[in-house]
Amino acid sequence: MNWSNYSSLKSGSKVSLGKEKITTKEAVAAIAEVVDDDGNITTHAQAAEAKEEREFVALTSKSWDSNTGVANADSKKEYSLSQLEREKARYDSDIAKAKAQSDGLKAAIADFKKL
Repeated sequence: MNWSNYSSLKSGSKVSLGKEKITTKEAVAAIAEVVDDDGNITTHAQAAEAKEEREFVALTSKSWDSNTGVANADSKKEYSLSQLEREKARYDSDIAKAKAQSDGLKAAIADFKKL
């Protein structure tokens, strides 16, 4: 994701962050019916298992086929807050390093001009 475009894409309804939910395990009934080779149905009690779901935050992006203009399926990428914070910290670190390089060059240019 090119995060520099996030605000404009968001205002154009092209991307959005939202909560998503997926089923990780379907529920299992408490009673199971088994048909034997003779066609007889036998009912067995078994422990019920609840449906399991997982919630997460995803960045949903819209896209279109460049040849036809037809909308493609939305793409979704899962993010955690810690992932976003790490990525921001990386960009902030890059900015600090670039600023230090710029300040060093400024001092070298000043010295150069004195010659």
